[in-house]
Amino acid sequence: MNNLPYIDILILAMIAVFIINRLKNTLGKKTGNESDIVEKFTQKKSSFKESEPDSVSSKSNEIGQQSMHKDKRINSSLNEILKINNDFDISEFLDGAKKAFEYILSQYSKNDLKSLEKLLSKTILKVFQDQTKIREKNSESLEITVISVKDPEILDVKIEKKTIALIVLSFDSEQVQITKDKKGSIIDGDPNQILSIKENWTFSKNLKSRDPNWMLEKIEESN
Repeated sequence: MNNLPYIDILILAMIAVFIINRLKNTLGKKTGNESDIVEKFTQKKSSFKESEPDSVSSKSNEIGQQSMHKDKRINSSLNEILKINNDFDISEFLDGAKKAFEYILSQYSKNDLKSLEKLLSKTILKVFQDQTKIREKNSESLEITVISVKDPEILDVKIEKKTIALIVLSFDSEQVQITKDKKGSIIDGDPNQILSIKENWTFSKNLKSRDPNWMLEKIEESN
């Protein structure tokens, strides 16, 4: 009877040895794919081969055009921009232009033209400076509140001097604009009136420049 515990321990030890050997046999096996897996995770992107394009993709490549606009002429000009600067992304451009629209109006109403110098052409900057000086001379302040802005639409695209891109965007926005005197009294506009404003903004960029910013060249009322 006293030997039973030792027999139990011996049986358990034999079972443990059996399990360890099975694990070694299983985990220690090589499938022959180990080097392939390591190589895939350490290769540079350029070393991967892309799959052959299908017939539709082949036709697109032959034409060399990406579909970025329904108007063929505008789409062709956008593709010319892409050829000169392959970092150009139409979605990012439109999103950035929409943000620039709100930011420029906000800073202009605050007379903070210093922050806009890299976003405005010399012509537009001069116009803004003149308007700001008039307000300061009359001790007036302008408040512009942008309520909403629709996604801008591309009206025209041009490339001048081979590297200068010009893109005209239509902005449809709702704004509240009021002018106050030095006492804070409203002398123009109505804080309760929402104005529907449609304007065409022209942005330009030297496609060879490292500066990522597009500059505002012109503001015109939309017909």
